[in-house]
Amino acid sequence: MTHHETCSRCGGSGEIACQSCRGTGKVVQPGSYGSERVCTSCGGNGKDKCHACGGSGTVKLDD
Repeated sequence: MTHHETCSRCGGSGEIACQSCRGTGKVVQPGSYGSERVCTSCGGNGKDKCHACGGSGTVKLDD
């Protein structure tokens, strides 16, 4: 039998903090002291789709 549970990695939101910008939505531009730019990995929203649940917020478990 199979059932679904809330994803423990994202807490059911389906999103995790972007690894590139650590959730800020901005990264420091290389070679430019203190100059920031929009994170290209997350588009500036600071979040990525959770890899554990694929963004659904739940994981399928076998009993």
